[in-house]
Amino acid sequence: MPTDYPRTVHAGKSYLTGLLPAYLEKHYNLRLAAMSLDDFYLTHPDQVKLAQSDPDNPLLSGRGPAGTHDLPLLVECLAKLKSINDCRAKIPIPAKDQSLQLPIYDKSLFKGEGDRSKELVEVQGPIDVVIFEGWMNGFGPLSDDKLEERYAEAERQWSSPSLKGAAAAKPTILLYSSSTLHNINQNLRKYEVLWDQIDCFVQIRPVDLSYVWTWRLQQEHNMKAKNGGNGMTDEQVRHFINRYMPSYELFQDGIDKETSTWRGKGLRFIVNIEREIVGTESF
Repeated sequence: MPTDYPRTVHAGKSYLTGLLPAYLEKHYNLRLAAMSLDDFYLTHPDQVKLAQSDPDNPLLSGRGPAGTHDLPLLVECLAKLKSINDCRAKIPIPAKDQSLQLPIYDKSLFKGEGDRSKELVEVQGPIDVVIFEGWMNGFGPLSDDKLEERYAEAERQWSSPSLKGAAAAKPTILLYSSSTLHNINQNLRKYEVLWDQIDCFVQIRPVDLSYVWTWRLQQEHNMKAKNGGNGMTDEQVRHFINRYMPSYELFQDGIDKETSTWRGKGLRFIVNIEREIVGTESF
């Protein structure tokens, strides 16, 4: 490795994250650690407090968008992973500093609202690669003026006579007030300190964003089949996804930002509804 700290790779899908460690360890003799943004959601009590503190913002009424993660804990864990290879230095460091415990989030608790599990994942250094997976990793905030412009454009298009009577879906950003979206946009700015630690990036992007609804329902059904039925109803899942979609519509293009730390080291897999790769792009 060209540096003495582990390289951080973003993977846009938990399934890929689960496969990569075994593959890279077997074929390239690399030591890996995998972590997910989802595992750093606020605890259920803290999530309830957040929702109560801002009752006018429905996007904060459960886990999901920017602002619903334990950022201090995530920053701390990433910093420890970056320094875990100090055990290779000439000056010995305590054994406790050569290992790290990562949280696990159980999405089935509290009838699908979720909570942090009591279980932890032990990571032992040295580490060559850190795989950091997350649905909104790399998403970029907009300027306040740009956000207002995008919102006004969505309103203009939706009110267009050409859409009257059409089957076009209403943009999900219009399900929420402009002030609500500005709040999430402001929260997202705090995540850039995390994105700056990503060295290279792998994104799995659907041909059509509407696939997200189908995939999330499948995920919930699979989870409930394994845990005895604990989780959300289909209607709850649809409401749940409504809170994610504005971030996709507004912020996903931040992945292609010219100033990103992974610029020139990004690979995008474009997939169809069956999750089959139908194209690739470098960025």
